[in-house]
Amino acid sequence: MAQLYPFTDPRVAETEAPRSMARGDNVRVTDTEGNTFLDAVSGLWCASLGFNHPRLIRAAEAQMQKLAYYHSFMGRTCEVTDRLAKRLAARLPGDLSHVFFAASGSEAVETAVKIVRYYQNARGKHGKKRIIAREGGYHGSGQMAAALTGMSYCHDGFDVPLDMVVRVGRPHYLRDAHPGENELDFSKRMARELDETIRREGPDTIGAFIGEPAMGSGGVILPPEGYWQGVQEVLARHDILLIADEIITGFGRTGNWFGCETWGIEPDLMTIAKQLTAAYFPMSAVAMTSRVQDVIADAAHGMGTFGHGVTYGGHPVGAAVALETLDIYEEMDLPAHVNALGARIGRALGPIGEMPGVLQTRRAGMLAAAEMETEADAIAVMAAAERRGVFFRRIGPVVAISPPYTVTKDDIDTLMGVLAASVEEAATLATTA
Repeated sequence: MAQLYPFTDPRVAETEAPRSMARGDNVRVTDTEGNTFLDAVSGLWCASLGFNHPRLIRAAEAQMQKLAYYHSFMGRTCEVTDRLAKRLAARLPGDLSHVFFAASGSEAVETAVKIVRYYQNARGKHGKKRIIAREGGYHGSGQMAAALTGMSYCHDGFDVPLDMVVRVGRPHYLRDAHPGENELDFSKRMARELDETIRREGPDTIGAFIGEPAMGSGGVILPPEGYWQGVQEVLARHDILLIADEIITGFGRTGNWFGCETWGIEPDLMTIAKQLTAAYFPMSAVAMTSRVQDVIADAAHGMGTFGHGVTYGGHPVGAAVALETLDIYEEMDLPAHVNALGARIGRALGPIGEMPGVLQTRRAGMLAAAEMETEADAIAVMAAAERRGVFFRRIGPVVAISPPYTVTKDDIDTLMGVLAASVEEAATLATTA
C-alpha cells in the first residue's frame, strides 16, 4: 500500500483495497473493474457539475496554455484572479465584499481563524482569540480546522489545539429537543445556552463563532425555526464575529446562491470552496466585510505587509475554472434550477419518510437526507444502494443525498427509487434477523 488514505483504516486498506475510480461521465463514475455508479453525493459534496464537464475542461486547458501558474505575493497578481475576486464580491451576500484565496476548504478555515486573531489584535483585544464551534460541525482537517470540527476522530492522536475552541450544542431538533419543545422554543433554548456559555467563558476571550448554515458532514442537519436569528443576536451582544462556513452549502446547494441567504445569516467572514470550481480545481476563499477588511488593511499597513498566504492561493487555472463555473451557474439560473430538481427529490422523499426504519426525511434545495432509526439501518441501506449502482453517503444513522446539478429528472427518479428499494430491503433484513 503506497498511499496513506484519508479517513480510512490503514490496516483494513492493506487487505481490502479501496474501490479505484477510472473515469467519469456526468453524474456517473466507473471503477477499474468496469462497475458504474450514479454518485448521489457529488463526490465529497463538491462535483456540482458532474465528473467530466467539457466547458470546465476547456477552461482549464485554455488557461494552462496562457498562464499555467503565477502567484499573488509581494505586489504581483494574475489578471484572471482579480477578475474572479471582483465577480465574487458582486455575488456574495450581505456586506461581504473582499476575498482572500487559498487552495482548500481547510486552508480557508485556517485563514479565517488567523484573520480573526489579526483583527482582534488590531483592535487591542489581545485576549479575544478563542472560537466557538458546535458539536457535529465539520470545518476541515488542518490544525485549527480539525480542532473546530466537532468529531473526535479528527482529534484523536493529533494533539490539535482544542484549548482554543469553546464547544456548544448542535441544532438537531429531531434528536436533541426536550419532550414537548417546539422548534422555536428549542432555538430559544440554544440561544440561551450559547449566551450562558459566552458569559461563563468570558466574552473578552472569544473572537468568533463558526457554523455551517446547514450542517453537512454532521448529518445534514437543517437549522430549526429561529435558530440563526437567536445566534446572531447573542453574538452581536458580545461583540463576537460570525464565520459562516459555506464550503458545502455555497453556490446553490440549499436553493439560494448561499446558505446565508436561505436562513437570513449576515456573517462577518465566509469560507467557500468545493462548488466554487465544481471540484475541477482545488481552490477556496475567505470572504469578509469591509469593516473587517479595513481593520486588517490598516494594521497590515502599519506592519508593512499582510504576512499570510499560500503558494497556490488564487491560482490562475483555478480562477479560470471558477469563472466558467459561475457562468454555467448563471446560465442555468442556479436557484430556480436547484429548487425545481430539489422539489422532485422532495416528492420522492415523502413516501420514504413513512417507511419502516426511517425516523425522518428532510431537504433544503438539493441537500437532503433520510435519517434512519439506527446506524445499523443506515449501513444496510448504503450496502443495498451500492449493489444497485448508487453511491449515497452515510453519516451515523443518516443517509445523505447531494447530487450534482447536472442530474436529469430520470437520474433523480433512479437514485430515489434505489433509495426506496434499499430502505425496504434494510427493513426486511431487520425483521428477519
